[in-house]
Amino acid sequence: MKILLTTLNSKFIHSSLALRCLRSYCNDEFNISLAEYTINQHSDDVVAEIYKEQPDIVGFSCYIWNIDQTLEIVKLLKKVRPELTIILGGPEVSYDPVNLLNDYSEIDYIIYGEGEITLKKLLEQLERNKKLENIKGLAYRLQGEAKKTEPRSVLINLDEIPSPYQTLDGLENKIVYYETMRGCPFNCQYCLSSTLSSVRFFSLDRVKNDLLKLIEAEVRQVKFVDRTFNCKAEHCLEIFKFLLANRPKNCNINFHFEITADLLTDQIIEFLAEVPPGYFQFEIGVQSTNSETLNLIDRTMDFEQLSQVVTRLSEARNIHLHLDLIAGLPAEDYDTFKSSFNDVYQLASDRLQLGFLKLLKGSGLRKKADQYGYAFTDKPPYEVLVSNDLSYNDLLKLKMVEEVLETFGNSHHFDYSIKFIENNFYDSPFEFYEDLAQFWEENKYYRYSHKLESLYQYLKDFYQQYCQEKIELFNELLKFDFLLRRRRINLPDFLNKYEVKDYKNKFNDFVANETKIEKYLPQLSDCSKRQIKRQIQVETFKYDILKVIKNPSQEVEEDLIIILFNYHTRERLFNKAIFKQIEL
Repeated sequence: MKILLTTLNSKFIHSSLALRCLRSYCNDEFNISLAEYTINQHSDDVVAEIYKEQPDIVGFSCYIWNIDQTLEIVKLLKKVRPELTIILGGPEVSYDPVNLLNDYSEIDYIIYGEGEITLKKLLEQLERNKKLENIKGLAYRLQGEAKKTEPRSVLINLDEIPSPYQTLDGLENKIVYYETMRGCPFNCQYCLSSTLSSVRFFSLDRVKNDLLKLIEAEVRQVKFVDRTFNCKAEHCLEIFKFLLANRPKNCNINFHFEITADLLTDQIIEFLAEVPPGYFQFEIGVQSTNSETLNLIDRTMDFEQLSQVVTRLSEARNIHLHLDLIAGLPAEDYDTFKSSFNDVYQLASDRLQLGFLKLLKGSGLRKKADQYGYAFTDKPPYEVLVSNDLSYNDLLKLKMVEEVLETFGNSHHFDYSIKFIENNFYDSPFEFYEDLAQFWEENKYYRYSHKLESLYQYLKDFYQQYCQEKIELFNELLKFDFLLRRRRINLPDFLNKYEVKDYKNKFNDFVANETKIEKYLPQLSDCSKRQIKRQIQVETFKYDILKVIKNPSQEVEEDLIIILFNYHTRERLFNKAIFKQIEL
């Protein structure tokens, strides 16, 4: 039998861990090839490529982002090759497999739940033309009637699955996904991990061997899919230590983990302070700070402890911290969500992601949808439209807040300008983003994409409309933010340029002065004057911007200062120029 396992990833840069685990487990008996596509490819093109492979069996890994297109491809494949055997698996088909078989005659089999053992047994039985009733975790047809066998109660010993990365073919310039465990110790009602019966770990030796292969292959990023990577402290710390001990010298690889911050021990936090900037990044799910909401979704979290840990991690300035909120949870109305937003925003993480509740098949909240008054989209991603606590209009307002948060806050192109606005004109960060969202919507900026330079102009326009005071000072802060990211000798018209007398000669003298270069630009001391000029910019400001950065609320008088922007040496996490005040 010629077997092809495939999926539609959401982006070209992504890769499928599931396909590789299935292949590695079955490869001792079957010759299995993989093919990965994306949801951005036309279904006709995907069908054509699969057809040309002439497989006997095709298995699709199904998720909320690809299920509709996968079903379209399945129907087309059966039209051009009726004899083809089609198997579906994955979370999106695991909770109503019988109904799916009834709705789509083109599907031959559905594997529900953990797939390795079930797929292997199914392939064995298909090869031998034997009965399927004894294969647990399988939906199939018997004399035209859709049937489902009992679930697979005994789950696989994880170390029985050979490494999914025995070969790294096809992973060039891709994000590589990796798991060190399956399951989650928590029971959050919006998440599918709560439906798994236990937490199981791969052995540390196995994990280390796999990670060493990925490091030596210089993959771009390794993203751990473990739902709570640090649920077992010794397991977590041992992997952290291994990754640091084997960090490559000339490779920009980084590792992404989903962690529960309030579970991090002092020992782990102290160790993490020594990790080089940019090597690790953490995603921390907060979701809500409303105690009633947390109780209803069965989420255990000590927000005070979480805040202390995030603050300690932030102080080291070496790990990218990504915090999550979910709008639409039970008992979270517009005002309580506003409080949750402000609570999390004040932690000053590198990114605050505002997500919207999706009622996933099999999740606890989907089963209680009527109780909470949820109306949600019929098709994936099953996003909530209205609830007992949030109107559709509330959610539309939050959608616009999310857009401006992503555009202005999470991009970090406007950090000092935004901090100045928040400190001088708003009682809370949410109120600022609420006004910015209103401005964005009134001008219909949400309808199209924008050049980065235009966004600085829009933020200036917003300031003139909503803030008005200290406009000249704000303009200088905006110019400072603009120059932190890019060398731009000719500033755009909406940013003022000031020059000291005889600037050109003084600048040339500065670049030629070895003592000053050694003092301010030691990394460029071996470069020629021409090379130095290409790596720096010197700009004059009407106010002492550096004082305002330290304290955005203080009053400052006009006082011309000169700032040197060094683009050769940049801040590791946000790619910002290093800046210093100088005298020419």
